[in-house]
Amino acid sequence: MNQLNIPVKKSCAIAFILWCLWGQIVNNTYLQIPFIPNFFKQLASYLGTGTYWQMFSIADRYNWRMEWVAIHQNQDSSLLPIPYQKKDGFLQDNFVDFREGKLNQTLFSHDSARRYYTDYICRVYQDEQNPISGIRVDLYWQKIIPPNQAKIRGEYLTAEFSDRGKLGYYKCR
Repeated sequence: MNQLNIPVKKSCAIAFILWCLWGQIVNNTYLQIPFIPNFFKQLASYLGTGTYWQMFSIADRYNWRMEWVAIHQNQDSSLLPIPYQKKDGFLQDNFVDFREGKLNQTLFSHDSARRYYTDYICRVYQDEQNPISGIRVDLYWQKIIPPNQAKIRGEYLTAEFSDRGKLGYYKCR
């Protein structure tokens, strides 16, 4: 009985390792699997094995940020103080808390994630005196100047952020 147990444990360990590798391949190469669409991505996401490898990717040539603007029922708008956008100090911002980048990348890339996040924001910032009817997501960007030009100019960013556009308007439920 004990000898039968060892091959089963090894088989399960090998299956889990292969599953994790397959999840990484599917998430990072955007393979289209003809049978059971999105099953592997969803299961990998639920198991926490579906991450994107961006550490060694080509760096963006833009410095960008998103702003979350509440549109109230009386058509006034106000910039929302999103918790991860506030400054917590040098140590916290630069060495401890790296969740902001991951959250921003996910929200920038996926419309459905923005939909769920705006639902959350609507609940958190809802005001009875001036109800929020929706959230507008604005994208601002700054071009990072190539190193050879930056050396000549003495700066590595363009002067100001440009309004690249709206990432969407999401009605509060």
